[in-house]
Amino acid sequence: MDGARRSGIIALTVGAALVLGAFYLWLAERHPGTDDAYVDADVVGIVAQVAGPIVNLAVQDNQPVRAGDLLFEIDPRPFRIQVAQARAQLDETGQNVSALVDAVTSAEAEVQQAEASLRLAQVQYKRIVPLAEIGAVSYQDRDRAQAQLDAARSGLADAEARLSQARHQVGEADEDNPQRRAAMAQLEQAELQLGYTRVVAPVNGYVTGLIVGLGSYASPGSPMLSLVNTDSWRVVAYLKETQLERVRPGQSAAVHLPAYSGVRFEGRVQGIAWGIQQQDGAASPGVLPSVSPTVDWVRMAQRFPVRIELMDRYAHHPLRKGMSASVRIDATAGDSEP
Repeated sequence: MDGARRSGIIALTVGAALVLGAFYLWLAERHPGTDDAYVDADVVGIVAQVAGPIVNLAVQDNQPVRAGDLLFEIDPRPFRIQVAQARAQLDETGQNVSALVDAVTSAEAEVQQAEASLRLAQVQYKRIVPLAEIGAVSYQDRDRAQAQLDAARSGLADAEARLSQARHQVGEADEDNPQRRAAMAQLEQAELQLGYTRVVAPVNGYVTGLIVGLGSYASPGSPMLSLVNTDSWRVVAYLKETQLERVRPGQSAAVHLPAYSGVRFEGRVQGIAWGIQQQDGAASPGVLPSVSPTVDWVRMAQRFPVRIELMDRYAHHPLRKGMSASVRIDATAGDSEP
């Protein structure tokens, strides 16, 4: 009797274990999850675009900032001088263009005068030729009229040539004038460089990695600080490839952080990585996530990054890039669909 009871207990225990195992597999299939996850966010590197000493440092390390807030300012005085010089050059160019326009106007007047002289010479020549043929005037008068006509034609040609040259030099008199466009572009470049002396936050975030101080010399392209974009919080969860069959973008996900016990963060699957870096030394084109195997001597299922977008912001539970997280995805969405 004792043996039978013992056998029954063993059978019941094995049956319960099988039921629990089946339930666990069923749950894992419909709600895949992992504790191998972390909080992530975009990091915006701030670099100087012009050279000069920092005369105003408006932030401290780890300080929150809003988009548009001043981060630091580079000495603007040399760039203001360049703007003043560019404006003076634009004014001088405008005066030069005006002088060329006046030259065109003068040349046009000369052409009109030459045309009038030519018409007069033509009238006189037509009047004298018949008189010379009947002997009313001498042939010397006719030759003189011919010379005046030729001189008037030559004068008109010269005036038209000067007009063409003046028009070529001035080009367009308005903003389409090449000299004016070049001067305006130079002014815009100087104003752009002046604007680069004030560096503002491009995003909402936290200052991190501040490596400069008041009086430090900034060089173009040199890193100054970074901003952790607080509008880009997400969780990256590494799921086994055997868990990905039912995971789809748009599915809801529950996120828990060890830093905030008992707090559930709501998330949504944004996407699944299409590739990871190979661990056998094979070269992969581009930049792919590198996921280290958990056990080297066993052929383990590969783990792929699943990006989860956080739907809510918790003011009393600030997030930090790199925090550990656990994720459980609701993969039952669409089970009732045909």
